[in-house]
Amino acid sequence: MSATPIPDGRNTRWEAHRRQRRNDLIRSARAAVHIIGPDVSMEEIATHAGTSKSVFYRYFNDKQGLQQAVAQASIDFMEAELKKAGKSAPSARDGLYTMVLVYLQLANSSPNVYNFSTAIPTGMNIFRQNMARFLQRAVENVFPHYKSATPDLDSKNLAYYWAVAAVGFVRAAGEEWIADPEDPHRLSAEELALRIATWLVAGLDSHSITENHSQED
Repeated sequence: MSATPIPDGRNTRWEAHRRQRRNDLIRSARAAVHIIGPDVSMEEIATHAGTSKSVFYRYFNDKQGLQQAVAQASIDFMEAELKKAGKSAPSARDGLYTMVLVYLQLANSSPNVYNFSTAIPTGMNIFRQNMARFLQRAVENVFPHYKSATPDLDSKNLAYYWAVAAVGFVRAAGEEWIADPEDPHRLSAEELALRIATWLVAGLDSHSITENHSQED
């Protein structure tokens, strides 16, 4: 029996170095986007990072590759914060309120980075799918009648479609909200989050209305 090959320590150290260097470049790019704006050029990003464009091209191939990496890092962080907020809430409405508030606050903390990140369809699709599944499970726990009776249909039951709609609803409202920070009548993040959570929960409570309408037909 052949022995298991021992990993080359030099290769392991080199891979760790590349990962660290890549993460540092992503952070530098994010800082440049935050200051300069979502239309920042590769030249401006490199200058802000104190390096050359060739270094960024070596790690990310092109601007779209860098943009996708920044987007993924931003989305991963936002997703982790949203899940943490949702799991610590005592009720469905509290959970929705806290998650919407976290989303609004994170997006508003750097609209430039948010707009830069959401310009990549792939990244936002992954975010929407992951958050929809998370919300689906939360809804099924609180409102069992939204869960499919047949296990095979659980992947796309009523809770799933509500969750997909909710993610789109929150994102549309949030992007409209962060687009005009100088509006003197702009709602606070807390007030908008409370309104959105209330609208979403009220929609879930409309189950009996839908049932009565179906019976009348």
